[in-house]
Amino acid sequence: MTSKYSRVTALFLSLLITISLLPTSVLGDEGMFLPDTLNELPIKKLQQRGLKIPITDIYNPNGPSIKDAVVIVDGGTGEFLSNEGLLLTNHHVAFDALVSASSAAKDYASNGYLAKTRAEELPAQGYTCQITQDLKDVTADVLKGVTDSMSPQERSMTIANNARSIQTANAKPAEGITAQVQALNEGLSYYLFTYLTFVDVRIVYAPPKNIGFYGGDPDNFEWPRHDGDFTFMRVYAGPDGKPAPYSVNNVPYKPKKFLSISMAGVKENDFVMVMGYPGSTRRYRESYSVAYNQDVFMPFLIDLFHEQIDGLQEAGKANRELQIKLQSRIFDISNTLKDFEGSVIAMRREGIVETKRKEEAAFTQWVNQNPDRQKKYGEVLPSLKNIYDELNRTQPRDSLIQQLNAVSDIFQIAGIIAAAAADKEKPQAQRNPNLAMLAVRAKGAVPEVFADRMPGFERRILAFLLRKAAELPPSQKIEPIEKRFGSLQGEARVRAEEEFASTVLESKKLSTPESLAALFDMTPAQLREMHEHLLDFAGEISALNDQVQDRTRAFNSTVAKWRPLLVRGVSEMRGGMRYPDANRTLRFSYGEVKGYIPKDAAIYQPFTTLSGVIEKDTGREPFDAPEKLKQLYRARDFGPYATPDGQNVPVDFLSTTDIIGGNSGSPIMNGRGEQVGIVFDGNYEGLGNDFFYNDAKGRTISVDIRYVLFIADKFGGAGYLLKELDIRNAPASLRRAA
Repeated sequence: MTSKYSRVTALFLSLLITISLLPTSVLGDEGMFLPDTLNELPIKKLQQRGLKIPITDIYNPNGPSIKDAVVIVDGGTGEFLSNEGLLLTNHHVAFDALVSASSAAKDYASNGYLAKTRAEELPAQGYTCQITQDLKDVTADVLKGVTDSMSPQERSMTIANNARSIQTANAKPAEGITAQVQALNEGLSYYLFTYLTFVDVRIVYAPPKNIGFYGGDPDNFEWPRHDGDFTFMRVYAGPDGKPAPYSVNNVPYKPKKFLSISMAGVKENDFVMVMGYPGSTRRYRESYSVAYNQDVFMPFLIDLFHEQIDGLQEAGKANRELQIKLQSRIFDISNTLKDFEGSVIAMRREGIVETKRKEEAAFTQWVNQNPDRQKKYGEVLPSLKNIYDELNRTQPRDSLIQQLNAVSDIFQIAGIIAAAAADKEKPQAQRNPNLAMLAVRAKGAVPEVFADRMPGFERRILAFLLRKAAELPPSQKIEPIEKRFGSLQGEARVRAEEEFASTVLESKKLSTPESLAALFDMTPAQLREMHEHLLDFAGEISALNDQVQDRTRAFNSTVAKWRPLLVRGVSEMRGGMRYPDANRTLRFSYGEVKGYIPKDAAIYQPFTTLSGVIEKDTGREPFDAPEKLKQLYRARDFGPYATPDGQNVPVDFLSTTDIIGGNSGSPIMNGRGEQVGIVFDGNYEGLGNDFFYNDAKGRTISVDIRYVLFIADKFGGAGYLLKELDIRNAPASLRRAA
């Protein structure tokens, strides 16, 4: 599933982004294009394929366009469908809000939610809606003062300071305007994006989980799919139309642009296009980066994710309230786990590392043919190889240290206490003022941290990480762990690790918020006298983590120096710059409705219908179709949403549009710019598409807009929403009802 990013996943993805060039050949409909580059696309060919509107209807910096209707919602994408701020996004994008509002008595995450009036619309806690206001190239300003003679660290610091100044100058917090400078093409260029951010977002209608996530994990990333993955939300503004915190006095936001809906449906080979906010791709990364992710980093996280899921499910077994609250967290980890597993398989199957090495060899040959090229680009690949050789000398040890440091909030707080105590023993001039402020914030967070604790889960993950540390090669052993367990072998070591994990995270002396908070006021000598395992071990791991962070910063600064040169060199060799990697900014993609061949002797058609939902029904989660839905099917009570023969309802369809995580909730539109579906997933055979594009098998999976309307109207009782929508090509019966 093209997921939004959870708190847990965000850390891992940030590591992937910082530690991850040469593109494979352009095939099919590859490309996530910046809106201001659409005029460079082969417009005539797109028109021949089915594009009916001018490019300015898609992106117009001087007036309303589709760009103004497509927004960031939490970790996904959404689109305005009415002049009253009505927003459509995925069920899984809105799932955190449903979970947060749920209790054992009111399980909206499982049962769905319907607001019968505006007053009943449910606040989506922590959700925002961000609308892109402007985007422009600020490369010259960001690189001002950067010279070739600078060290990588000086270069990175200069760029960061320049970017910060540009953001500060363009942000208007009082008006809800934020600004972000984003690197493109690995830092070869930089863009400034400004956003209007609304903080009052509410749930209007969400189907139950056995429609919104029908098929659950077994069907996730799979085809054929029968998922009604959608939720209607609404964005509110203050009475003056500007962003404002939640208030009963707020009014629906009136967007500059909202999308029309087409009931005409799509046919195989129809032209379609997507606009949304894809998360991140790394398609131009060097072979060393792909090999590192494929063979070291992602396999490590795959093992960790399996353990986390098992631990969270175990934690919720005896507590229904906790089980409800953990649904979203488990979903996010499970989604990322399946993505990583499929990506590793796909990269190995397609030989992406070998392909990139061949292309790098061709680049090296091209560079060596000309002295000027040697001067400009001769050091690029050797320098990148050296920095990855250095990285691999401390991996996966460094990743393990980072996960140990983040094993729980309590562990991190203990690490801060230990670090702050050690800092107090330094001469005044050598103390870190930021550490003292961090300690103040950590102390304030103690009550909330204790309220959300799951000590059994924390203990399980710490024991798992200690076991992984035991498997490290001799050159990467972690000293604080080895001094405690290095003399033990086999089952004796495992038992000692498990006992230690229990002692560290279930300390009786630190079992209350008050007992932990009191440590912040103790002297270093008093803390030492406690001989508290949590403090001692967390302090040692925290100190090692500081060293890891220093190495990571040095690594990132070095690759940030060489990667732009690599992109520039490859572009020069090939005679043109390609679309930049996705980075959570607004992008446009196009393709066609099309099936695929997943394996020998199998052909997948591009459409599924309600009959397939019924065929999969077992009466047990995750294939437990609601009884009302089955009744509608048996009665053929499909209203105006039926297929032309009246015997079915369209559910999901495939297309060749190029999408990635973050595109969840993006509108998929026909050539007239009318929404015909909503993106919610990619297929398993297309995984790995953050590193390479697979035109033969990679597909976008979308919910047909007719299924959205059918569920909202005939099943959910939210048919009143249709009166807000601009529905094109509607049957006469629906027009009369509206």
